[in-house]
Amino acid sequence: MSTAASSQATQNISYADLYARWERGHWLATEIDFTQDRIDWQEKLTADERRAALWFFALFFHGEDEVADDLSPYVEAAPLEEQTYFLTTQQVDESRHSVFFSRFMHEVVGIGDGTAGSALESTEQYLTWGHRETFKNLKAVGQRLREDASPARFAEAITNYHIIVEGTLAQPGQHLMERWLENTGVLPGFLDGLRNVAIDEQRHIAFGMKTLADMYANDPEEIAQVVIDAIRNSGTYLMAFAYPKDGGSAFLSPLGIHLEELYADSMRSLTSRLRGIGLSESQRSKALTLNPELSFEEQGSMMMRLLDSGYVGDGSVPKSKKPEDLALLFDMMQNLIRANPPAVGTVVQFDFTDIGPRYYLQTADGLEYHENRHPSPSVSIKTSLDDLLDLLGERVSPVKLILSRRLWVSGDRGLLVGKRSVFGPPPEKSVVRHRNPVLARLGFS
Repeated sequence: MSTAASSQATQNISYADLYARWERGHWLATEIDFTQDRIDWQEKLTADERRAALWFFALFFHGEDEVADDLSPYVEAAPLEEQTYFLTTQQVDESRHSVFFSRFMHEVVGIGDGTAGSALESTEQYLTWGHRETFKNLKAVGQRLREDASPARFAEAITNYHIIVEGTLAQPGQHLMERWLENTGVLPGFLDGLRNVAIDEQRHIAFGMKTLADMYANDPEEIAQVVIDAIRNSGTYLMAFAYPKDGGSAFLSPLGIHLEELYADSMRSLTSRLRGIGLSESQRSKALTLNPELSFEEQGSMMMRLLDSGYVGDGSVPKSKKPEDLALLFDMMQNLIRANPPAVGTVVQFDFTDIGPRYYLQTADGLEYHENRHPSPSVSIKTSLDDLLDLLGERVSPVKLILSRRLWVSGDRGLLVGKRSVFGPPPEKSVVRHRNPVLARLGFS
């Protein structure tokens, strides 16, 4: 066993204790009283509040249904019997959460015929691109685990399920929703159920952290890389998870919730989870899309601006050409390169055909961003800004752009893919092989 020790946050947690907490915390989704909730929904909430709340609730509802369906390979792959027992209780929890949300949708909102399937079908219209992609990815992770129950695949799956979906996306959103309900005093039945859901989720997250901390203590180098890869490969989904296609940043304001705050809380939660697993500061920084030296509030504001600028998401938002927004895009790229710094003097040149200035990134004492053309770049990428962003978002084929003479790469291509790639580990070195970070997606691997 490695000399690396589990984080203090997980040392006093046992799988038996987590199971015992489940027995003590048992609650009944079928007995939540929604009598007052029906009155509040119709008589106390404004139309804007109902619209925002229904959208937010729908994200939770579909998330609970998705995770309930995807847990069976985790149960089968768990290396310890105690882990198997706990994961079995978690599958029961997720089904109970789905029943709770389904009842609320039908009995309070008036959606569906009382079955979970009808409620899910009726609320599918509210799902975001980030939500759909997150759970598409989670399903693929579960399938890989079913085919390969190795420790690395198990760690990848636990990271995606317990750390990303539950710890980074669900829990921060639940806390903000609880705050709104407590401040307004509406929907007491839903608040009661949501608190029970939150307690269950906290137990699940603790299991994920405990599992990964134990695995990290035994093999810190490999498990850290698995965790880093999983988070980096989900980075754009995390940023766009709660971004409404038509609502923008003000969509949740009727509930006193702002997306900048939600993103900040998500990054605060993710950083805390990684610290709890035991990852070092340098390992944690490699996992994050944005500069970890920024405050969580600054990261939240930056995420919102990247989404509003059309640089992250489903591609439906017009892409900004403003210099101040482009600086944000390159700041994000700088942080990605910092995770895999090339030799001093390396220059990655971006020649955009649809905007005036040329941009390049150069490694010196640190990583520098310049708004002009370098006389002798190490590697050059020539394309339009729109096409580059569509490539990164996997909305267009690189082969198609090359054949249509809309994409050119010259110089040292090894800086984009392979062992010397500045944008992430090469496929043969990464446990997560299905997606290559950022510019490796240009199709040269």
